[in-house]
Amino acid sequence: MTASPPERSVTGAGRLSRLGLLAAAAVAAYVFESLLPSPVPWGRIGLSNVFVITALFAFGAKDALLVNLIRVIAGNFLMGFMFSPAFVFSLAGSTSALAVMALLRWRLVPPLSVVGVSCLGAVTNNVVQVIVFTLLFSAAGVARGLMGGFILLGTGVGFFTGLVAMAILSKVRLETARPVD
Repeated sequence: MTASPPERSVTGAGRLSRLGLLAAAAVAAYVFESLLPSPVPWGRIGLSNVFVITALFAFGAKDALLVNLIRVIAGNFLMGFMFSPAFVFSLAGSTSALAVMALLRWRLVPPLSVVGVSCLGAVTNNVVQVIVFTLLFSAAGVARGLMGGFILLGTGVGFFTGLVAMAILSKVRLETARPVD
């Protein structure tokens, strides 16, 4: 199920305030999740991605990219990870995932649901992070061993974050006119 078309367009200060709330929520979720113990290395739920997906479906790819960049930069800065491998993994994975999700959202006919787009975005994020890990640490053998698990993890996490984003989109009036980007 995709987000329903909006009744009226939100522009100006209303749009900016909604994007600011999504960015702040994404940073808060990122920091909160960074403080939780991880069941597997790099295995996180991706709560902050809920707000990027919400921005993508409500406002479009450009605004979702802004929310994503604020989340990655501010979240890593607040956690003391700025310019560390964790920052590089986060930036590369989330930006490539957003690009894939945006293409799937507006270029695929028939379009995928919020959950479908989220699942493929999460898998993209994980695959790119494993590739970046391999490039940074010359660990191709380790990467091959991790790839299957991270694809499976991405699918499950993407399903969960997609459901949450879909619930937000159905309950909260965030929508603008369908973006052209």
